[in-house]
Amino acid sequence: MKSLFGWVSLVVGMGISSAALAEDIDLFVSNPPTGADAPNVLIVLDTTANWSQAYANEKAALASVISGMPVNTFRVGLLMFTETGSGNSGNDGAYVRAAIRTMDTANKATYQNLVNSLDKLDDKGNGAKLAKAMEESYLYFSAGVPHAGNNKVKADYLGNTSGTAASQAIYALAANALNSKAGTQYNNPIVTGCAKNFIIYISNGPATDNNSDKTQANTALAAAGGSTAAIAISPSGLQDNPADEWSRFMKKSALGITTYTVEIDRGTTGQGPNMTALLQSVSRVSSGKYFSVSSNASEIVNALNSILSEIQSVNSVFASVSLPVSVNTQGTYLNQVYVGMFRPDADGLPRWMGNLKQYKLGLVNTDLRLLDADDNSAINASSGFVTECARSFWTPSAADNYWGFAPRGECLTVTDSGNSNSPDGNIVEKGAQAYRLRNDTGRTVKTCSPTFASCTSLTNFNNANTAITQGLLGAANATERTNMINWAVGQDLQNENGDLVSGNPNTSDTRASVHGDVVHSRPVAINYGTDASPDVVVFYGGNDGLLRAVNGDRDGSFGGYAAGREIWSFMAPEFYGSIKRIYDNSVSISYPGTTVTTPAPLPKPYGFDGPVTAIKESSSAWLYATMRRGGRALYAFDVSNPAAPSLKWKKGCPNNFPTSGAVDDTGCTTGFSGIGQTWSSPKALKSAGYGAGASNMLIMGGGYDTCEDGDPNTCTAASKGNKIYVLDADTGALLQTFTTDRGVIADVTIVPDSSGKAIYAYAVDLGGNLYRITIGNLAPASWSMTKLASLGCDTTASCTNNRKFMFAPDVVSDAGGYLVLMGSGDREKPLLSYTGAASVSNHFFMVKDQPADATWLTSESGTCGSAVICRNSLLPILTDATPSAADLAAKKGWYLGMTSTEQVVTSAITVFGLVTFSTHQPAVATPGLCSSLGESRVYNIGYEDAEGPDGIRFADLAGDGLPPSPVAGMVTLDDGTTVPFVIGANPDSPLEGSPPVTPPSLTQPTSRVYWNIEQ
Repeated sequence: MKSLFGWVSLVVGMGISSAALAEDIDLFVSNPPTGADAPNVLIVLDTTANWSQAYANEKAALASVISGMPVNTFRVGLLMFTETGSGNSGNDGAYVRAAIRTMDTANKATYQNLVNSLDKLDDKGNGAKLAKAMEESYLYFSAGVPHAGNNKVKADYLGNTSGTAASQAIYALAANALNSKAGTQYNNPIVTGCAKNFIIYISNGPATDNNSDKTQANTALAAAGGSTAAIAISPSGLQDNPADEWSRFMKKSALGITTYTVEIDRGTTGQGPNMTALLQSVSRVSSGKYFSVSSNASEIVNALNSILSEIQSVNSVFASVSLPVSVNTQGTYLNQVYVGMFRPDADGLPRWMGNLKQYKLGLVNTDLRLLDADDNSAINASSGFVTECARSFWTPSAADNYWGFAPRGECLTVTDSGNSNSPDGNIVEKGAQAYRLRNDTGRTVKTCSPTFASCTSLTNFNNANTAITQGLLGAANATERTNMINWAVGQDLQNENGDLVSGNPNTSDTRASVHGDVVHSRPVAINYGTDASPDVVVFYGGNDGLLRAVNGDRDGSFGGYAAGREIWSFMAPEFYGSIKRIYDNSVSISYPGTTVTTPAPLPKPYGFDGPVTAIKESSSAWLYATMRRGGRALYAFDVSNPAAPSLKWKKGCPNNFPTSGAVDDTGCTTGFSGIGQTWSSPKALKSAGYGAGASNMLIMGGGYDTCEDGDPNTCTAASKGNKIYVLDADTGALLQTFTTDRGVIADVTIVPDSSGKAIYAYAVDLGGNLYRITIGNLAPASWSMTKLASLGCDTTASCTNNRKFMFAPDVVSDAGGYLVLMGSGDREKPLLSYTGAASVSNHFFMVKDQPADATWLTSESGTCGSAVICRNSLLPILTDATPSAADLAAKKGWYLGMTSTEQVVTSAITVFGLVTFSTHQPAVATPGLCSSLGESRVYNIGYEDAEGPDGIRFADLAGDGLPPSPVAGMVTLDDGTTVPFVIGANPDSPLEGSPPVTPPSLTQPTSRVYWNIEQ
């Protein structure tokens, strides 16, 4: 539901700090990381016998790449295989020919000269001992004792005066690898602990490690603390070579070394296929990538520049992931992955860039991965985000120079890529839907009456609409009103791109910032066509106040709209008063610690920032949009004809929460005065007791009250959001309202019977409570709600800082009842400065429920003091050990303790018996801290006992920050095969696709897992 990932530096001066209520975007106010240090890159060059076949092109390519490196962006070293001959003694393996040094202007020239001076005969290695080269690389990175790297005449050691002039120039530099030829310890090449470490292995043929070499490398690996368990590869001719086991160990070590492999002129006979399998494994187990290229210099350059582009990549930020459901196969998604994105303003101003990008799932060397429009892997496992050179769908294949006025991003394989939309890579505003929108010749923008009760039909959002008054917009005069409306539609009145027409500023084109930020809105996609010929429309909201409908097909037009083109958008009247602030791009956003200025900072403006859901049946399609912090309203649209939408109804309240004082409920829809900001998705359901089981209903949580932003909260019984609403999906009629102890912002999880009719629903609130709603065959007015568990405090008594459930519970059918899984945390408080939230001991819970057992809750009265499950009813899992079956059976569930200050910040999803969710642990922003984002983890644990695969429950998540919630299901790949997938379970990135893990020791659920699919 909520998703921030990445960082932005804010300039925070000295002075008086303004008070600010908590939001998850507060993560951006932390001190910028000092980990922007240049990455350490060790190039391992295979100069053995096969090198002579391609050495001229390899030298030219490597020299060209070094020459083209941005100054001071990388620290580079060169490792080569040992040679025989005079002056060389000791072990075979590899040695450091040039130590890792910063590539400033002078060093770039010196290293380029060294590469150009290499001779195919004089510098030929005596064996491609890859495992020993990986071992030596680790010894160098870890400042260890050389195995083969000393006593070599060409090694980079202090005082070496041998060799060519180019070599001598290297040895004369500071920071040699060794202090003497026979040195017994490497000098540490890592100048700061914040820099990331990489190996690029350039291969010219199969590895030649003999049995003695492999035994030695395995012995050294075990001594270093690594596992020597062989990694299975196919074909398996080189499976006993421990190069990939070394790569796995180096990635998991404190050094976190990522290895990329480049295979030149891949062999197809003999040991060739075996070497390919080994190189693929070496890169895969370290979250690197494998490249197969010919000996053509340009191909080698492109491969190396692609790698360097990833290495230098800095996180952007993104929102959430959605896929369209298949028309014919329930539970199967079409292979179109949509990602909403945003980039905060670096100066803390309110105008943020946004976009919607599309990718797909596919196989890379038999591994399921997220791919771009060119079938290349889209994810950079080092940053956790999209790789620099990826091109999303809807982005042009040819480069342009649109962004010459504000270049950002450097894909080193494309000349002047910073100026171009293509490739869009990890730059939020480039390419994709925003590109199509900037090139659109006309735009249909709708709105409705600014009077809440009169918002019953769509009108045009343009200057002719007199209901959009100067006063509602806050415009100074009629001219500014006109300008603000035109600007909101997209006109570049401020000439953001600086282009000229006849020497004058061009203000008639579309502005660069036309696509607002997509922070929390999760897109929903509806397929109006067939699986074979899809016509997908994607609906999503943004914080420029607009709800958008976009042709979501990869290519081809639909209803006269090209792929990626906006069909229509809707401006919420609730946002009218915020247009001027974004138009002026003034009044800074108030973060904790923001310096008081004039005018005083204000909270970030939000529009359609909540989840979007849909109901698609044979002849109709209905859309439901919420606003999160943007308002207290739920909108319903009829999008049966996606090009001609109509407004079905609007429910809620017109007035949002003020920055201080009580909220005004004047004008609320009857029965909705208790609604808060609409954070919860309206979930579709049918039941036997309503409309003969044929009528659609919606169920949603009552929302968020900003009293929760306090630390501790300031909520009372009169606070908003402590409701669960049930509505008729067609008419919006209120059918039932349940009252909870605290606000309900999470989605309500529906449990259907075998026919798809709802029989139960489970909901959680911000007080740490779990509820069961009994539906059965009853009419909605007769449904009942039971508090199933009270877990906000250690006992059922109240506490000042309680656990909060902010995400929907996951429900698994098991043993005649249900297992309910959810984690606690306050994602709106991601910093340690929120001391109350940081003091809470958060857990991930599994609660058993037996609705048919009348004594299930009353039997807990002695344990909990009332008929409810409490923490004492559950088995604590506070160590790495897996609990016994007897201990589990004696309790009504379990809870897994989180680390101090760790919070569960996503929903959970159970696939094949494994529960996936992510957490965040804030960090103190101090000098020397590598990341101000804190630490993020992805958990994959058994739903019955919290056991992790291979005994490991979690892994650190690349990129850190606040990840989006996982998505899972079945997807039909482009080759027609249908495979299971999870997005969000892979530690390489919360965006990365992967197959679900199926630990053999886990019992599979007896019935389906209730992940939601929009349809």
